[in-house]
Parts: sequence; structure tokens; C-alpha cells
Amino acid sequence: MVKIFVLLISVPLMIAAIVCALFADRIDTVVKGDKKVKKVIIVFSVGVLLVCTIAILASILSQIS
Repeated sequence: MVKIFVLLISVPLMIAAIVCALFADRIDTVVKGDKKVKKVIIVFSVGVLLVCTIAILASILSQIS
């Protein structure tokens, strides 16, 4: 049950992080962030991907033992 809950939360967050990272350059252009906004978006996107990946792996490994 926990595994399904983790997947339901993590997968949409990971998809959103990937989409934000893909459009970071366009977002930066629109807000005129001088490439600073792009760096922040990329850092947060990578962080979200890492945290969600760790959560999914922990969920899978907890079911094994």
C-alpha cells in the first residue's frame, strides 16, 4: 500500500520536474532572469528527481525485506 502511495506522489512530481527543466530556458527568457532563473529551476528539478528516486527505491527495498 505504501508503494502505491509513494508512486502516486513521486511520478507526477518527477514529470513536473522534467517538464520544468525542459522549458527552463523559455521560462528564464519570459521573466528576463539573465540565466539566473534557469539555474535555479535546473537545481530544483534535479533535487526533486533525486528525492523522488530515493523515495521510490526505499519503498521498493522496504517491501523486499
